[in-house]
Amino acid sequence: MMNAAYRRLSALAGVALGLGLSSAAIAGPCLTNPADAVGAPVFGATVSTFIGLGINPNVTCIENGGWSDPSGFNLGSYVKGADGFGTGTDPTTLGAYNGAGSAAANANARDFAWVQDAGNGGNVGGASGGRPSQGLIWDLGGQANQLAVFVFVDHGPVPGEVLENTAWLSNDPDALDADWVQAQLVHVYGDGWSPGANVADGFVAVYQLPTAATFRYASVTWGGPGAVVRDGDNEIDAVGGLTFGGGGLQVPEPASLALAGMALLAAGLARRRR
Repeated sequence: MMNAAYRRLSALAGVALGLGLSSAAIAGPCLTNPADAVGAPVFGATVSTFIGLGINPNVTCIENGGWSDPSGFNLGSYVKGADGFGTGTDPTTLGAYNGAGSAAANANARDFAWVQDAGNGGNVGGASGGRPSQGLIWDLGGQANQLAVFVFVDHGPVPGEVLENTAWLSNDPDALDADWVQAQLVHVYGDGWSPGANVADGFVAVYQLPTAATFRYASVTWGGPGAVVRDGDNEIDAVGGLTFGGGGLQVPEPASLALAGMALLAAGLARRRR
């Protein structure tokens, strides 16, 4: 079982990503020139903006392009933890949203409908966000080493508004805080996840564990040790798990599982007949 000491060690081991534990995502066109623009012009962000927030572009890949689903990629299924929810009414405009929907309906698709963790149950002071047991929790459907977080951007400044979260992984959705492992920010996609003029999809943030370990459940907390800024709440459209190499988890469909079960049963019967 993981303990608090291991979790703290993991949180401090992000530098290991630059020593061989790198994501396949980092093989993309990563920007390092401080003057390079990142994301929609309305954001006014450059690589220098990230550097000013304490993000090293030689460790975290900053890409100006958009996210593309790898083969076998699936979105997580919401489990619990939302303190609020809402729906975007015009994704081409920041701040255009209302309170429509529900936690169950808004957390499972990239559709500009979102859920939020308001500082672990409304506590927005100090070190809020350091309790993954109280965060937004999803079932990733398989064993993941990385987590892609698809945010809804309701206001600026960006990318600070996008990087206000901490990502955690565990094999138990009801695990105590000490039994969640913090993942580190390894990749940012400046053009979000939807094509065209949309800006509310902001930047996609990908987090990876500092080891090759894998876990099934993800928690995203507002604030916490992995957050760059803390503005009071976050808005998460959806999340999805990735393998150590950046591929999809390739979760079998129910029909595929049934066929596999039938094949195993048939094989067993054949052996008994011999």
